[in-house]
Amino acid sequence: MATNTEPVTQRHRVRKVTRVIRDVDAWSVFKVAVVFHAALYIVVLITGFLLWNVGSATGTIDNVEQFLASFGWDSFTFQGAALFRAMAFFGLFGIALGAGIWVLAAVVFNLITELVGGVRVTVLEEEVVARTVEPDHTQR
Repeated sequence: MATNTEPVTQRHRVRKVTRVIRDVDAWSVFKVAVVFHAALYIVVLITGFLLWNVGSATGTIDNVEQFLASFGWDSFTFQGAALFRAMAFFGLFGIALGAGIWVLAAVVFNLITELVGGVRVTVLEEEVVARTVEPDHTQR
């Protein structure tokens, strides 16, 4: 029983291909936009909470309140819980508004590509081609 002991190497073949993007699915854009803006919403809420705690612990918020009191706003105070609730409430509107803007942009893109025929994109496609290497019998 003979075994093939010839080494196999992989070589990448690359070819340049032009593609045309004519349509972007609005439903897919909506799903991606909602997930993106929801993640951004969570990051902003956590960051705001952490910054508020750091500012409160270091006395920065009290200093800002005293600075504003020097301009005649004696009764001005920051209310952390109310600010956080407002930020959380308006952040939900931000998710809906951001997703709506993305979907509107996708629809406008689709309308424009109907007029002009699409957007041409050049990409490189890689193909992995396995080839056997013949042993060099000339060197002895």
